[in-house]
Amino acid sequence: MAQSSPVVASARAPGKVNLGLWVGPVSSDGFHPLLTAFQAVDVWEEVHVIDADDLQLEVVSDLDISGVPLGPDNLAWRAAILLADHLGLDPRGRLVIDKSVPVAGGMAGGSADAAATLKALGQHWRADLSSAQWSELATQLGSDVPFCLLGTAAIGRGRGEQLDEVSVSSPLHLVMVQADFALSTAEVYRHYDQIHPGATLPTELPEGFVAAWQSGDATALAPLLHNDLERAACSLRPEISETLAAVEQAGALRAIVSGSGPTVMGLARDADHAHDIATTLGDSGHAVRVTQSLPTRSG
Repeated sequence: MAQSSPVVASARAPGKVNLGLWVGPVSSDGFHPLLTAFQAVDVWEEVHVIDADDLQLEVVSDLDISGVPLGPDNLAWRAAILLADHLGLDPRGRLVIDKSVPVAGGMAGGSADAAATLKALGQHWRADLSSAQWSELATQLGSDVPFCLLGTAAIGRGRGEQLDEVSVSSPLHLVMVQADFALSTAEVYRHYDQIHPGATLPTELPEGFVAAWQSGDATALAPLLHNDLERAACSLRPEISETLAAVEQAGALRAIVSGSGPTVMGLARDADHAHDIATTLGDSGHAVRVTQSLPTRSG
């Protein structure tokens, strides 16, 4: 990142995948109750703060960022306003987001931007807040933001903001296949409601799920991966079904849609296996990224 003015604070937050995602029926407040296995991955959003007389936002990336708003509709902008209001400050500073998480890809890139912005501006403005206060601010911004602020592994309930951190000792190796189109999360949920009337929500993850997750046992975890939103995403964009099949044909233990899509996640046995899968998919024209889950707290 080339800037003429000095950076006064920086922070980063990871993208995520949902190793398991179960969705209950929409409630009276318009939200869906969730049970989900959140897992941070080694793909990061970085936010740099540069002194400015007002609030400004810039996004840099090798990705297609043409759909990323640069004003009040951006979650990072909203995070800056929210934190400034909470601290009684004027929202000032130039936020430069270095984006690596695919846009509207089901990996919480916007939520990671918001989380990194809270961290960076918290440093810059010397915010002395408790963990509970940071979590409350994050929840006001979106259901995935509290997890992106945590940035490890957790079981999420409620809208996803009620987190029970999970201790993970070994990484999972993943192949992420990016689509050349975006999907609206709201649209996927609306379609989910149409095709899953009266959906029920389990109270706990399947038997064996947590043990396999914690130990990085990909073979045991593969058949337990689940995403209630996958059928809705594939119905809206049938190309996703073709990608799921291609990832498994390339050798993945299992392929599922990441979050609300359209990014597809393939689970591999180990790092070498992941690179083999990626090579096969890349040779057939897919946009692929190899990554791994984060086994320890990062920030």
